[in-house]
Amino acid sequence: MPFVSSPRGAVVTGIASVALLGSGFVLATAAASTPKPPKTVKATRIARQSGTLAPGSHVGSGKIAGQRTFTNATRGFALASVGEADYAVATSDGGKTWKTDGPALHLHALQAPLVVSFIGAVNSRTVFAWGGGQVIDTTNDGGKTWYRALFTIGSPIAVVHDFAGHLLAFVQSSGSSTVEYVSKDGGRTWHR
Repeated sequence: MPFVSSPRGAVVTGIASVALLGSGFVLATAAASTPKPPKTVKATRIARQSGTLAPGSHVGSGKIAGQRTFTNATRGFALASVGEADYAVATSDGGKTWKTDGPALHLHALQAPLVVSFIGAVNSRTVFAWGGGQVIDTTNDGGKTWYRALFTIGSPIAVVHDFAGHLLAFVQSSGSSTVEYVSKDGGRTWHR
């Protein structure tokens, strides 16, 4: 899986060894160290891209991929793939009809690190999507505004909520360790 990295990190990684021509030996550089996970990851607002469905657009149930999560008998959320984009979709009639619940979360082929595969909900206002990429997308106003937190150190492998409604994220870093982040503001800010 590709990871978003800084240009400086790419240069350090790219310098694996230095050959000294004419001297008959090779000087090896030390392996690049794994970057330390940031203490705080701040989300940015997701804007609607041109050519994508407007929030509230009807989506057929055949377009829904993966699981559906419900906060009560009638209100639920899922991910849907329509055209070249993936959307969070919502139902208020137990799954009979679905509508887009905000902007497109991922544009196919253009935004590989931004892909989301799973969706969950704390309640009808706080919904989160993650998996397959390096982001956790959240809304805490029922889908009116969505925010994206980009974890440049790796990929979120699980997102859950605790009894207080705080979101907990487990991020697999490129160094094979798992880092835990918590958000107490519905996914706008994540703290290690």
